[in-house]
Amino acid sequence: MFKLIKNEFIKTFYKKRTYISFLLIAIIIPFIIFAIKNGGSSLELKIYGQLQDSFIFFGSLINGYFSSYIIIAVLISHMPFLSTIVASEIVSGEYSKGTFRMYLTRPISRTEVILSKLVIVYIYTTLMMLFFYLYTIILSILILRTGDLAVFHDGLLFLDSGDILWRFFLAFIISNFIMITVASLCFLFSTISKNSVTPIISTISIVFVGTAISFIPIEIFERINPYLFTGYIDLFLTAFYDPIPKDKITFSILVSITWSFIFVLLSFYFFNKKDILD
Repeated sequence: MFKLIKNEFIKTFYKKRTYISFLLIAIIIPFIIFAIKNGGSSLELKIYGQLQDSFIFFGSLINGYFSSYIIIAVLISHMPFLSTIVASEIVSGEYSKGTFRMYLTRPISRTEVILSKLVIVYIYTTLMMLFFYLYTIILSILILRTGDLAVFHDGLLFLDSGDILWRFFLAFIISNFIMITVASLCFLFSTISKNSVTPIISTISIVFVGTAISFIPIEIFERINPYLFTGYIDLFLTAFYDPIPKDKITFSILVSITWSFIFVLLSFYFFNKKDILD
């Protein structure tokens, strides 16, 4: 099994497309940080709003933690697309190239083959999300330094600088569970499709519809939304609440694990039933 995982790791990280998400993150984040730095005064006025007429504020809200919070909040909705880059191709690519006709005739079980590919998908997704968070936080701190973090929760909430990093780690955990579920869905479509484009389009379409449902104030949608993983893409924001809604976070993780388990089971089923001559 270890050799299969090693083999998939080499194949995956040898391809240039694997690094597209890392490259995009590495390029766009510095631009946003410098934009926040240069436009910080106007952004700060919008945050204070009418409070500046009643209170005297010392220092600036624009710091590395605030920059990281804003960047993650803005870009998190685009992470599902980046999480499909490897998952969409890792199985369907083998179909389109015809390598499975030789690969699956060897004395290894299909379950082991698909499991090794799934492990790589999860490793890639986790590494991408970890890079996204760490790169954003480290670069923001280097450019804008540290300080207290102002967030919106029942008004304007100020978090002490010593009470922030662990919240970013919690936000990463929450986001990673959601992105792994998205990757699992794309992996399912990859086991069915014979090309790498269909899984991406299908996954993003489902994410789009699910996200739209979470914003439509209709009773039936409000009832089913808590059981859809797509309604938790921006749940990382709760890591910065005080108090933190532990029950909601725990429930979202259970929902994500349940959907991931369903997608993986279906992936194994379809892959094991697939005709390699098809």
